[in-house]
Amino acid sequence: MHSQSILVVGATGFLGSKILRHLERDGAVDLRAMSRRSAPVDSSAAVEWMRGDMMDVASLDAALKGVDVVVSSANGYMKETIEADFQGNRNLIEAAARARVKRFVFLSIVACEAASEVPHFHAKKVAEDLIKASGIPYVFVRAPAFLDQSKDYVAEGAKAGRFVAVGDRTTRWSYVLTDDLAACLAKAATCPRDEITNQTIDIGWRDGAKSQREIAELITEVTRRPLSVWVVPWLVFRVLVRPIRLVSELGYDLMRMFLFFRTGRFVADVTKQERLLGPAPTARDAITRWAAANKLMP
Repeated sequence: MHSQSILVVGATGFLGSKILRHLERDGAVDLRAMSRRSAPVDSSAAVEWMRGDMMDVASLDAALKGVDVVVSSANGYMKETIEADFQGNRNLIEAAARARVKRFVFLSIVACEAASEVPHFHAKKVAEDLIKASGIPYVFVRAPAFLDQSKDYVAEGAKAGRFVAVGDRTTRWSYVLTDDLAACLAKAATCPRDEITNQTIDIGWRDGAKSQREIAELITEVTRRPLSVWVVPWLVFRVLVRPIRLVSELGYDLMRMFLFFRTGRFVADVTKQERLLGPAPTARDAITRWAAANKLMP
């Protein structure tokens, strides 16, 4: 598949830009990126930038012309509205079907089928079902919680000697370093093996889900920075989840997400990841690389 045309949707995002870099490293020779804006000033000459908007059907048809593989990490709920996820994904899937793409690599979420009360989780499950119904060959790459963010509050807290825990110190859920997730999405796009077709693949750590206490302890061990753990209790989320909906769609979504974490079902099974995409890292390995990138190492 290295010689086929690959389009990355959501290419200017925190994760999407990393997917592009990994695809270049993996040898993708006909690499396209879709954005509503002009190409970033630091974009590679090897990437062809296409103007496109998930809510503009004509622009999607133009961007997908001649494309063999679509990789979508786009989301609207963090920047616009959850409707951009529901309708935008539908538009993209229908355009991909019209373009007869050979593989749709879709960034989904671990256990999204069990979390209909979390709007952006439910949007992922709806999109998965639409892709299956379309008949497009697919790979669903299901992500857990991100260890790092574009604005990395955990790193900022570690530099100040604190760690803010959500809910409690003991409930475990799965995490991923975004660079590792990007590498998995790139491999799912370029993998020539037929066995990856129509697979749903959880991404996570080899040694399993971790509690907030375990994450804080690993950060301390790796960085040699003692952390004071501050806990925002589950009661805060239970009390505020309904009132906050009146003023913030995003705030409601995030609170519902954290309350879902409390159920213990947000846990990745990395069996397929290791079989199809390569070895999953351990928590210590991922946290060590995260700490080094944030200049937290001793």
